[in-house]
Amino acid sequence: MESPRTSRQPPASFISDLRPSRVATLEAVVARLDPVREVETKVGGTRRVREALLKDPTGEITLVLWGDEVDRVRLGERVRVVDGWVAERRGRPQISVGRAGRLEPVATD
Repeated sequence: MESPRTSRQPPASFISDLRPSRVATLEAVVARLDPVREVETKVGGTRRVREALLKDPTGEITLVLWGDEVDRVRLGERVRVVDGWVAERRGRPQISVGRAGRLEPVATD
């Protein structure tokens, strides 16, 4: 029996379907990786952040990666964002893993 992490089930959402203030699961290719930046947190200290551009056949969306997530994706890799949080920034939707989501590589055949 296949584990849920490696099964080839279709994504729950396509990028064109995503709306702010909702949880979503999607599968897409990493089309661009921006440089890693250090940002100051509200509670003091710094945290690493990086933006990636995800693409699927229906569109593209920015994926915001925090902390250890910045090292977990590679350019050209197919990833699945499970229960990611969709927000709006500068009038455009973006997605992050958030508190309850996860980021998974998708095995290619």
